[in-house]
Amino acid sequence: MTGTRIPAGVVSDSDKRRRALTGAAVAVSCLPGALIIGSRLLGRDGVDLCIMHRLTGYWCPLCGGTRATRALMHGDVVDAVGYNPFALLVLALGAAVLVRWVSGRRRSHPRPLLTSREAIALFAAAGVFALLRNLPGMWLYINPLLGPAG
Repeated sequence: MTGTRIPAGVVSDSDKRRRALTGAAVAVSCLPGALIIGSRLLGRDGVDLCIMHRLTGYWCPLCGGTRATRALMHGDVVDAVGYNPFALLVLALGAAVLVRWVSGRRRSHPRPLLTSREAIALFAAAGVFALLRNLPGMWLYINPLLGPAG
């Protein structure tokens, strides 16, 4: 078998094109969701985007998160906490994790975005928050920390 070997670490032009096309396809596939969320963030309240809440009537851990983000973007921290404090925590953690990941990549110490322990802790916290906000009567005791009443 004869042919030219590409040295390790060198990316061929066809690989570059394939990666660019894959990135473009992913970006295009995310566009409808980004438009919906973006219009929701910049538009008015009134549309319930959460599929889980529409189908089951239960609040997911991030229900109210879009409204909380919108309120935060407009500088209204009290309303943002009132819509969903857990979503704000997830936003803050997401920003911190992204900064940690980028700084690690820049220092040539790549690491995953989340370790398995961090992912388990995040999903456990989301589960506890979802359980608390859907238990009957919890709204009477810790209403401001559960988001909007259903």
